[in-house]
Amino acid sequence: MIGSAWLHLASFAVMLVAIRAVRRWTWLYALSVLPGTLAHEAMHWLAGWLFGARPVSLSILPRRMPDGELLLGRVLFMRLRWWNAVPVALAPFLLIPLSAGLLWHSAGWLALAWPSLGLKLLAVQCLLATWPSGRDWWHALAGAAVAGALTLAGLYLYNRLGFALR
Repeated sequence: MIGSAWLHLASFAVMLVAIRAVRRWTWLYALSVLPGTLAHEAMHWLAGWLFGARPVSLSILPRRMPDGELLLGRVLFMRLRWWNAVPVALAPFLLIPLSAGLLWHSAGWLALAWPSLGLKLLAVQCLLATWPSGRDWWHALAGAAVAGALTLAGLYLYNRLGFALR
C-alpha cells in the first residue's frame, strides 16, 4: 500500500512539473491551465458575491496586456471596497483544500487508472491556481492596510477616552 501512495504522489508531481514546464510556450500554457483559471476566477466571483463586492463579469479568455504579460482571466466588481477586498483577493487560497481532497479521492483507484489520473490533473490545476496575482495582492494589502489603520486609530481613541486596556 505504501508503494501505491508513492506512485500516486509521483504521478501528481510529474503532472505538476509537466504543466509548469509548458510555461515557456505562453498560449499552450494558457490552454493547459484553463480549468485552473476557471477555478481561480470562480473563487473570486463567489467571494465577491458572498462579501457584497457585486461581481459583474467573469472572463477566462487569455489576452495579452500592453506590457506584454498574459492575463489568463479576470473578474470585474461593482462594489469592491477596502472591507471586502481582502477576502475577495485571497479567495483562491481556498483551492488548496480542494486540491488536497481531489488528490486524496484519486487514491480510490489504481495510481495510473484514468479516473485517478483525471482527479490528479484537476488537483494539479487547483493547486497551480491558488496563488493570487499581483493585482490580487495589491487589493488584499490595500484592504488590510486600511483595516489595520482603522484598528490602530480605534485603539488609540479608546485609550485616549480613558478606557485603557489592562
